[in-house]
Amino acid sequence: MQEADERLRLIEGHGLERLVGRLYEERSRKGLGDFPLTHRVQGDWDRGRTEIDLVVLNEEDKCIRFGTCKRNAAKLTADLAGFAGNVARFLSAHPQYRAWRVEKVAIAPRIDPALRRHLEERDVIAQDLVELSRGL
Repeated sequence: MQEADERLRLIEGHGLERLVGRLYEERSRKGLGDFPLTHRVQGDWDRGRTEIDLVVLNEEDKCIRFGTCKRNAAKLTADLAGFAGNVARFLSAHPQYRAWRVEKVAIAPRIDPALRRHLEERDVIAQDLVELSRGL
């Protein structure tokens, strides 16, 4: 039973990541939101040490946005240090993006106002599925 629960969590987690990527693409296509993406980087990075759920590029503005997705918003805060390390490793492995503006975003199905403030105080954009699906 425990193994089945873990597999379900893994599948659902990847489902959230795919959904968020599609929402970013659709929002950009429709001119909605705060990130007009020109390219979405697909795939996992260095499966052993580095995992970034979302990597999107705005090549015109030389901006790269990294996202961490959690089904449970309460886990976003605990993930911030690891997320920062993952972003640093990605940039180290891909030097062409080092001079670009870097944005970090924390994504969950719902983010309450207190957590949103907490994340934004740490220079992390807070986004939830309510916000990402608005206007679609």
